[in-house]
Parts: sequence; structure tokens; C-alpha cells
Amino acid sequence: MTAEELLERSKTEKEIRPTKPTDWGVRIGLLLLMPYIIWLSKYNESYVSSIHGKMIHLNFDGVMLSFHNLINGANMIVHEAGHGVCYLLPCPQFFTSLNGTLFQLALPVIFIYYYYKRENSILAGLGSIWLAQNLVYVAWYMSYSQTPNLYPFFLGGSAIHDFWYIFSQLGVLEYDWLISGFVRVIAVILLLCSYLYLLYISFIKESRRPNRRSLKGKR
Repeated sequence: MTAEELLERSKTEKEIRPTKPTDWGVRIGLLLLMPYIIWLSKYNESYVSSIHGKMIHLNFDGVMLSFHNLINGANMIVHEAGHGVCYLLPCPQFFTSLNGTLFQLALPVIFIYYYYKRENSILAGLGSIWLAQNLVYVAWYMSYSQTPNLYPFFLGGSAIHDFWYIFSQLGVLEYDWLISGFVRVIAVILLLCSYLYLLYISFIKESRRPNRRSLKGKR
């Protein structure tokens, strides 16, 4: 193979090579995300009571809650869109109650699949964190299923609590604590695994590749 052919092949490989997380901006962003990952993963007995409508305070917990509520506000737009579809179509009441949560979880799943197929591991990993964050909220929402008059901050008192209706219809309302706890455990496992994976591919996996190539050259 001539030098010109090698040069042309190298240019082609660069064009089709998927984006790799070698940029320091990505790495710094992942490190800045660490406090929120730790806060979202921790067990806190006052979590259920304090997350409701809390504003920014000059402390770590307050700032993290405010950031969490900001993300939840965006997620709830998707959640309500799921209900809205059933308001327009003749959906059964059970599916209407469930569809908000389905929409809320489906969007990050689609996001993950889209970037996974394009071999963009950074955005696929961030999509997994987004999915886990949604599951944390779903677990909180489930834990309030036996208090149908207590709703997320954006709903009025005339609405029906989704999981009060769902669990009542399924006959598992008394086990809401177990179901919500299981969902939260799954969420935390997914959250930590996704974040550790992002740290691995950004700081460890990429740094090892030049060493391997240099070893091959020495042989």
C-alpha cells in the first residue's frame, strides 16, 4: 500500500470514527455532576417530606434539591404530555393514569437507544443517568399513593393521584412502600453504574489506548 493510499485511508477512518470522550470539557463536566449523583443516590429519611416545593437555600442539600426540581419540571412536561394523549384519544382510565409515567420513562430510553446505535457512549451514559433520575421521582410519587390529596407541586387538588388509582385497581395499595422502595433501589443502581461507566470510558479506557499502541509498536 502506497503512502497516498495510507493517507486516504486515515482520512476516511477519521470521518467515520464515532465521537470519543477525550475532551477535557467532558471530563470536567462529569466531575461537576458528581455532587448531584451522590446526593440523588443517598438515603435520607426526610427525602419525601423535604423535596416538595423547596426553593434555593445556601446549603448543599438546598442547592441539589433546586437542581433536582428544575430537571423534574422538564420531566413533568413529558409526563403531562402522556396524559394529554389520552385526553385526546379514548383511552381507559387505567391507561390514562399510567401513560404519564410511561411517557416520562420512554423519552430517556429512546435517547439512550438513539445514541447507543450511533456509538456515542457519553450521551448514551448521560441518558441512563436521566432515566435513573426519572425513576427516583417515580419512586417518590409511588410512595405518596395512599395520600391521594397530596400531589406534585404543579397539580391542583381536583386531580387524581396516578398511583393511588393504579395501585387501587391492582389491589396492591398497601404494598406501595415495597414497590416504591424497589423502584428506588433499581434507580440508584442504574444511576451509580451509569456514572461509574462514564468515568471509566472518560478517564481510564481512553488513557490506556495509547499505551497499548506503544506496546504493540515495541514488539
